[in-house]
Amino acid sequence: MISIKFCGAAKTVTGSNYLVKTDNGTFVVDCGMFQGPEVEHLNLDDLEYDASEVDFVLLTHSHIDHSGMLPKLHRAGFRGPIYATSHTIQISTELLLDSAKIQENNYQRGEFYGRYTQIKALVYNTKDATDTIALFKATKLDEVFEPIPGISIKFLEAGHILGSVSIEVDIQDENTTKKVIFSGDIGRLKSHIIDTFDLKYKSEPDYLLVESLYGGQIHPDRDESAQELYRLITETIENRGNVFIPCFAVQRTQEVLNDLKYAKERGILKKDIPVWLDSPLAQRVTRIYASALQRGEKDLFDFENLNYTNKYRQSVGLTKQQGNVILAGSGMADGGRIQEHLAKGLENSKNAVIFVGFQAEGTLGRQLVQGAKRVTIGKTTVRVNAKIYHLQGFSAHGDTNDYTKWIQRFTNPKLKKIFLIHAEEQRAVAMKEHFESLNIAGGYIPSMQEEITLT
Repeated sequence: MISIKFCGAAKTVTGSNYLVKTDNGTFVVDCGMFQGPEVEHLNLDDLEYDASEVDFVLLTHSHIDHSGMLPKLHRAGFRGPIYATSHTIQISTELLLDSAKIQENNYQRGEFYGRYTQIKALVYNTKDATDTIALFKATKLDEVFEPIPGISIKFLEAGHILGSVSIEVDIQDENTTKKVIFSGDIGRLKSHIIDTFDLKYKSEPDYLLVESLYGGQIHPDRDESAQELYRLITETIENRGNVFIPCFAVQRTQEVLNDLKYAKERGILKKDIPVWLDSPLAQRVTRIYASALQRGEKDLFDFENLNYTNKYRQSVGLTKQQGNVILAGSGMADGGRIQEHLAKGLENSKNAVIFVGFQAEGTLGRQLVQGAKRVTIGKTTVRVNAKIYHLQGFSAHGDTNDYTKWIQRFTNPKLKKIFLIHAEEQRAVAMKEHFESLNIAGGYIPSMQEEITLT
C-alpha cells in the first residue's frame, strides 16, 4: 500500500510537505515553512506524523517554504539522510542558519511569533539548524539511487532556482511498481541565468503532484519587464529619488543584478548610478551563484558602482541619500532591512518601490501593490506617497504555458491522478480547468492534512 498525506502547500502556497508511506518505508518530500501572516502560526503546530519513523527526506530546492521546517523535523526525532543537489545544500545551509538566527533574535526581544499570535516562541534554534545541515547528502541530476530497498529516486532539472529539481519516485507495491513525480517549483521555459527543465525528457508516471501557483495566468514577457525596470530606475534617479527593490535572497536578487549589469554595460543605465545590495544573506547566496555559474573570467553579477553593505550603520544611512538603487530583503517587504528603508522612504513622492516577485496575502508587499495609502511598519503608521510598481515578468515560477509544457511530457494512459498543489485554491481550480480543456484529465485539488491511498 502507498499513501500520500498533504501536510502543507495544499489549497495554500507555502509550507510544502508531503508524507509518503509505503510497505517498504516512509519518506517526506520537502518540509517547508508556512509564510505570510495568515498561515505562519501553523509553524508552531506539532507535526502531523512521527518524525522518528521517517526513513529519509527528499528536498526539491532550498527556498524556506520548502526547506525551512527541516530543523523542526530533526528536533522531533528525525535522524535519516536528507537528499538534495549540492547547490541546494549550499544555499539551504545559508537559509536555515539565517532563519534560526532571525527566530532567536525575535525571541530574545520578546516578540510574538507571527503577526496574529500572542505566543512568544521559536520553532528551532541555531543548534537545530546545524544538526540538520549535517544530515544533507548530495545527489546528482538524472542519476538513479535507492535510499532503501524497493524505492528508487531520480532528480530532474526543474529550472526554478539554482539546484532545484523535480523528483521521480518508483515504488515497488506488491507485484507492481508505481511511479510518482513531484514537480517541486516549476521554472520558466525562457529561463534567465540557469538551465530550464528538459523538454525532451519523457516518462510514464501513475501520479503527478504539480505546482499551480500561477494556474490560469500568463506572465508578462520578461524582457519587457526588464526594460520597464530600467525606465523606472532612470526616471526616479533623474527626479533625485531613491529606488527600493524588495528582493528575495535566492534567484531574484541574482537575476536583477545580472539585468542591471547588462543595462550598465550597454549604456541603458548610467554607470555612475550607485546600486546597493543591502542584504548579507543575499550577498552570500550571490557568491554561491557566481561560483556555480562562472563563465570563463566573466562574473555574471559584478558591475561598476555595485556596493555591498556589511554593517547595519551603513544600511541605515542609505535612505538619507538621494539617487540610489537599493536591493534589500525581504521580497514581500514583510521583514528584513527593506522595512527600515520603506519606513523612511515611503513618504517621499520622489521615491519608487519596485516589486519583482509574488506578494502573499497579508504581507506589506501585497498591501502596497494593492494601493494602500497608509501602512503600518513595526509600530509606526506611514503615509504612502512613493510610487509603487509591481513587475510580474520577473517571476522564477512558471505560468500556465510553462506548466502545460512541463506536464505534457508525462501524460500517458497510465496516469491516474494529477494533484494540484502549491497554490491558492482559485489558482488550482483554474489550472485544473485548463488541463481539462487540453483533455488532460485526472486533476484533483487536495486539502490540508488529507491522506490519499494510491491504488
